[in-house]
Amino acid sequence: MKRWVSIVAVVPLLTAVVLGVGQAGAASGSRPMPTTVSPGYWLVTAAGATYAFNAPDLAQSSHENISTSDCGNGPGPPVPEAITCTGISATADGQGYWVGESAYFVLNGVGQYAVEGIPQGVVGGNCIGPVSAGLYLPTPTVGIAAAPVGVWLATADGGVFAGCGATFYGSMGGTRLNQTIVGLAATPDWGGYWEVAGDGGIFAFGDAGFYGSMAAVPLNKPIVGIVATQGGKGYWLVASDGGVFSFGDAQFAGSMGGKRLNAPMTGIARNPTGTGYWTVAADGGVFAFGGAPFLGSEGGQPLDAAVVGIASRG
Repeated sequence: MKRWVSIVAVVPLLTAVVLGVGQAGAASGSRPMPTTVSPGYWLVTAAGATYAFNAPDLAQSSHENISTSDCGNGPGPPVPEAITCTGISATADGQGYWVGESAYFVLNGVGQYAVEGIPQGVVGGNCIGPVSAGLYLPTPTVGIAAAPVGVWLATADGGVFAGCGATFYGSMGGTRLNQTIVGLAATPDWGGYWEVAGDGGIFAFGDAGFYGSMAAVPLNKPIVGIVATQGGKGYWLVASDGGVFSFGDAQFAGSMGGKRLNAPMTGIARNPTGTGYWTVAADGGVFAFGGAPFLGSEGGQPLDAAVVGIASRG
């Protein structure tokens, strides 16, 4: 097993590009077509360390040369009490990924967040550094999805922010939710996306179709992640106890539901061929199902912080 550790950078948020709910950056450039790559995946921890399995160390090839921060060093006044990485999403060609990050501030006695997407490797769009979704927000980043041009960020209150040329298709921002949003997934043609809430509620935007949800079904544990099928006509959800739920053309290939876990599940990613999926736990354990091969994990290894996401290479 090869292991790399990369560190993502934080730049002053006040100088970052700001895009809000309901705003969309103008699309620029052509959309690259996905290329066939061998299966692989990246894991990211809350402290910003990335671990690659049958995948390149994209942090080292980043055009921004990000190498000095660990999601724990703030950008200056007002000093963040905590900065954490919250997720990871790879481009379809496997040459880049974005890391989601939230900086928690207390400003005038009110807790707020600064939300960013940090590019690694080669990502589409004109951004050469972190993209801010707003100076101060009431809730943190909970989902991130790479677009061929730009990136989408979702926050716990349902807001979706389109940055670096990604197109805004709508969000649940400003709408009453039964439970907070916990994940975001883009359609394979990047013409839309889904938000998922902790109770399994699904919200579809753009060309993303609604294929069902777990909102009316009692869950043993909350949903923590979503991933779309290869054709975009379905999706899988994963709960923190390892249970996997399939909708539309998503084929159920197994789960860790009902099995003992050393740590709760935190994410899910699809095999590039669409024949299976991986789930990842907070301790770095990776579980492979269907046609998704097991390529290694950080289970049993010392980590700087909990693993918060997994992204497929391609």
